Amino acid sequence: MRFTPALLAGIAGTLILVPTPATAGDEEADVDVRLAQLEYTSGMIVTFTDSRPSDDIGMVQTGMIGRTLLIARDEGDTFLETYLKITPRDVAVPRRLVDDHGTDTPPELQLRRITASPVVADSLAPPRSAVISGAAACNFSHFNWFDWHDAGVPGMAPKSYLASQFGGKKRYSDSYVANCTPEGSPSYLYARHRIYYMNALGNYVKHFDSKLAPWQHQAIEKGSIKRWRKVHYDDGWNSSPSCGGGNCVYTREGRFHD
Repeated sequence: MRFTPALLAGIAGTLILVPTPATAGDEEADVDVRLAQLEYTSGMIVTFTDSRPSDDIGMVQTGMIGRTLLIARDEGDTFLETYLKITPRDVAVPRRLVDDHGTDTPPELQLRRITASPVVADSLAPPRSAVISGAAACNFSHFNWFDWHDAGVPGMAPKSYLASQFGGKKRYSDSYVANCTPEGSPSYLYARHRIYYMNALGNYVKHFDSKLAPWQHQAIEKGSIKRWRKVHYDDGWNSSPSCGGGNCVYTREGRFHD
């Protein structure tokens, strides 16, 4: 399939994160600041963000199921190391990623320009140095290990997962969603994942919220500082098993780790 400008723009619409108000509806929410948006010729879009005041960094990647391969990020890599692997040398590096990495920076960084401004790059060749996940299907597993994997079935109810359920791993929240509702279905038939952290007052604060369009899949990795975390899933068809004759389904997968 040829990825037209209109199709790429549609995918980008789910990824361009703008500062959100301190509250969203009845939820307290961080301001999510875009550090970099990378668009690849394969149709994959990768965005790096910084949440404030939590100071948690995020990497979000979105594409079309079965057509856009997502990066299976090396769990041992920092966000900076991943960024350097998936971008050519002429693309600037966000300073926030450098600061989060620490003082022992990779030698590759000496060849790169560091900037405090948002980075936008398009028409990038899919990265060859990073490990790429296989073609996705509705029950595809994106992460090499996970704390939960709920394969798509009609009528799957909303659910939250808390770091406290999985041994207290709480530096990072990772979530993958594949909205297997047929391509071309109405946009309100979205699959949604939201990520929260617990603040000093013991309240969960949202710092990621995405409504994924039909036939898109998305992986989000969020974190930096150890704190209690939560991931919540729901959908735009209110879990109705009769939606689309049973074709409105999504798979959700995730994990917490240090």
